[in-house]
Amino acid sequence: MLRCSSRIPAAAWAAALCGLAVCGGEPGAQAPLADAADAADAADAGDAADADVEAPLPAAPEGTRVYFALGADLGSAEHFFDQPWPGDLRTDAGGHPVLGGLPNPRSLDLVDELRVVAERRLVGFPTTSVAWFRFDGPLEERSRDELVAASASADLMLIDVDPDSPERGRLFPLVAATLAPDAYVPEHVLALAPHPGVVIPAGRTYAYVIRRSLGDAAGAPLGSPPEMWALLHGRDPGDSVAAARFAALHDTLQGLGVDPDELAAATVFTTADVVADLATLGDRVRAAWQVTLSDVAPDPDDGLDHERFCELRGTVALPQFQRGTPPFDGGGGTFEEPGPDGLPPVQRTEVVPVTLTIPRGPMPAAGYPLCLYHHGSGGLSSQVVDRGPVTEPGGEPAKGLGPAHVLAAHGIGAAGYALPINPERVPGASSLDYLNLGNLAAYTDTVRQGSLEGRLVLDALLALRLSPDDLAGCDGVALPDGADAFRFDPASVVAMGQSQGGFYVTMLAAVEPRVRAVVPTGTGGFWSEFILTTRQFPGVALVSGLLGTGDSLSYMHPTMHLLQMAWEPAETMPYMQRIARRPLPGHPVRQVYQPVGRDDRFYPTGLYDALALAFEHQQAGQLVWGTMQASLAVLGLDGLIPYPVRGNRRSVDGTPYTGVVVQYEGDGLADPHAIFVQLDAVKHQYGCFFETLLATGEATVPAPAPLGTPCAGHAP
Repeated sequence: MLRCSSRIPAAAWAAALCGLAVCGGEPGAQAPLADAADAADAADAGDAADADVEAPLPAAPEGTRVYFALGADLGSAEHFFDQPWPGDLRTDAGGHPVLGGLPNPRSLDLVDELRVVAERRLVGFPTTSVAWFRFDGPLEERSRDELVAASASADLMLIDVDPDSPERGRLFPLVAATLAPDAYVPEHVLALAPHPGVVIPAGRTYAYVIRRSLGDAAGAPLGSPPEMWALLHGRDPGDSVAAARFAALHDTLQGLGVDPDELAAATVFTTADVVADLATLGDRVRAAWQVTLSDVAPDPDDGLDHERFCELRGTVALPQFQRGTPPFDGGGGTFEEPGPDGLPPVQRTEVVPVTLTIPRGPMPAAGYPLCLYHHGSGGLSSQVVDRGPVTEPGGEPAKGLGPAHVLAAHGIGAAGYALPINPERVPGASSLDYLNLGNLAAYTDTVRQGSLEGRLVLDALLALRLSPDDLAGCDGVALPDGADAFRFDPASVVAMGQSQGGFYVTMLAAVEPRVRAVVPTGTGGFWSEFILTTRQFPGVALVSGLLGTGDSLSYMHPTMHLLQMAWEPAETMPYMQRIARRPLPGHPVRQVYQPVGRDDRFYPTGLYDALALAFEHQQAGQLVWGTMQASLAVLGLDGLIPYPVRGNRRSVDGTPYTGVVVQYEGDGLADPHAIFVQLDAVKHQYGCFFETLLATGEATVPAPAPLGTPCAGHAP
C-alpha cells in the first residue's frame, strides 16, 4: 500500500525539473535535479493526514492493447514479443538480457552467436536503446524520421525513473516507427528509440511510456491490458517482482503530473555501463602486465633524422585474450569468461611494432608531451610518420609528413602501434577484415582487445628512457640540466586516431585517465545504422539477403538491434559521452576536437550528425551541410559558435571544456575521409588544440589558417 506522503507532488517535481533546457541554462545541458524526495517532504510538512490510502482501481480500458503477459514463455520465438522490450522483467539473475526467444527463422549461426555475445557482455540493456511494443491490432503508420519531443505531454516518452539518479524525471527526444512484419517481426509492432545520437546515461533505470492518445489505426484511444493497467497505477497485479520494477515509474510519473489513467503501456529497464566495465578490465590488465618497449632503434627505412623529429622503431609484447587465430575466419575471436582474478585467460602473446618520434628541440623538464596515434583500418604502425597528404588523385601519401610532422612543430612527440588485425599482425589483412563480416560476433572483443592494448602501449611509452646515444645524429634535441635520459611527460598525454583508429581512440580517451585531449578523425559508430548506410558495401541488400528480411530494414529492426546490443561494448557513442560530458568517477574532463568531411565514403553525413550529438558538441566554422544543425538542435546545441573555440561546453559537474565539431569539404584529391592529412586548416586546428591545452591548461580551436600561423590565445 502506498502512503500519501511518499508520493512526490507535481509542484516539487516542477521545481526540480527546471534544469531542463526549456528553463534556461547551458544549451543541451540538464542541471543536476534537486532532491525531489526532500522537496516532497517539505511540501508534506504539516500534513496531518499520513494514513494509508488506496483509491479503487478503474477498470482497464478496452481498445487496441499491447501484448503483456507476465507468465509468457519469452524464451520461445512464438511469445518473445508478448512483453515489451527492453525490460528488467526480461533479465536473468545477474541482470543480463535474456534473448533466447528472439526469432531466428533461418537458424542462422550468426544470430545465435550475437545473442550469446549480447547476453554475456551486457549487464543491463544498451544505452543505444531500441524498444518494441507489440499490439493486438494495427496502429497508425509512423516514420522514424519524425521527432517526438521530450515532453511530459507527449504520446510517447522515454523517462529517467531511477530513484538514485540526479536527473530523475528527465525526458529524452524520441523517434518511433511501425515495423513491417516479416519472419522476425510479428504484426503490429511499434519500435521506439532515442533520437539518433542521443545516448541515455549508463547504469540508470528508464521507462518507455505510451499514452492511450497515441491511438490505433482508426484514431481510437488505445486500451490497456489489466496487468499492465495495474502496474501503471502503482498496484501489484499478482506479481510482486513486476510491481517492484514498476514502482519507480509510478512515482516518477506522479511527480511529472502524468495521470496513469491516460496511459496504455510502459516498460522499465536498466542500462549497462560498458565503459566502466572496460575501464575496470583495463585496470586489472595493467596491474597484471608490465610491458616494455624492446629493440628500440632508428627507423631502418629512412633513418633517425627528419626535418622536425627523430624517428625510432621498437616492439612491445602484448597479451592476447581472444580465442582462435586472427582474423578469426574459422570462428573464435571472443574472450573466455574471466577467472577469479577478473581477467579472461591469456591465449598467447603477440609482438607488436611501435613507431615513435621525438621533436627536434630541447626536452622540457618533465619530458616531451606525447600524442598516441591510432591508424585506420588496413593501416600500419608507421603511419604516424608516413601518412602524409596525397598530391594527385590516386597518389601515394607523402612519407614523413604524417601527424608526427604536424605535432613536432608544436613540440609534441608522437607514437603509433599496430592495431589488431592490421597487415603487420595479420599478413594480407584488408581494410575490412577487422569487421569480419563472416564472424560478426568477434568484433566486440577485437575492439576491446585493441583498447586494452592501447593502455599497455601507453605504459611502455611512458616508462621508456632514451640515452643521448640513442638519438645521436639527430640534431636539436637536448636534455635539461640534471637529466640523463629523454622521456615522455605522463602529465602531458593526448591522443588522436583516424577511421578505425578514431573509435579506438574514442574508447581509450573514455577509460584512460592520463589522456587529456582527443582528436578523433574520420570516426564512425552507430554500427546498426552504419552497416546499412556505408558506401563500402551494399549494406541493405547484403544484410536483408542474408537475413531474409524486406528492404525496409533499419537499425530499429530486431536483427539490427541484436547486432547493436552485441556490439555495445565496442560502440563509440557510449564512450563519446564519457570523455568529457559524463566522465567516469575519478577521471578528468577531457577536451575534444572533431573534424568531419562531407561525402566521406565510409560514413555518410547522417552518421556524423548522430555522432556529433553523441559527443554533445557545438559546431563552429562553415556550414557545409545543414542536417547536423537539425540534429544538434534536438538537445539545444544548434547554432554556429565563433572562433576561437575555448571552454564552450560544461560537463555535468560544471567543469568547462572545449568540445566542438567542424565540417569541411574535401580537397578533390583524396576522399573527404582523409581531411586530417589533406587539409592544412585541419592540421592547424588540431596542432593548436593540443598546443594550447598543454601550454595553458585550456584547449583552443582557432579559425582555419595556414600552417605555421601562431595559435590563437597562445604564442609559442
